[in-house]
Amino acid sequence: MLTWKVETTAYVTVAQAIEDAARRRATFVGVSADLEDGRLVIAVEEDGAPRSSRMVHLADRVGALAGTLDVGITTLRAEIPCE
Repeated sequence: MLTWKVETTAYVTVAQAIEDAARRRATFVGVSADLEDGRLVIAVEEDGAPRSSRMVHLADRVGALAGTLDVGITTLRAEIPCE
């Protein structure tokens, strides 16, 4: 079962990823969310200019829930434990 902390972190992660993509002039953003082995997995892909930020603020938020955040040039993947 998802808790409000996981839900809030997921929402902020997606919102910040979309905002970051818009700042980098992306014309497409795709978001998926799946539950895998007790973890909420959020994947974001977009076609904006290469990302120069590691999005430390999101890594800290996800990490506070014992999750991980992988940030690529135009991708982002967060895994947040739900148990």
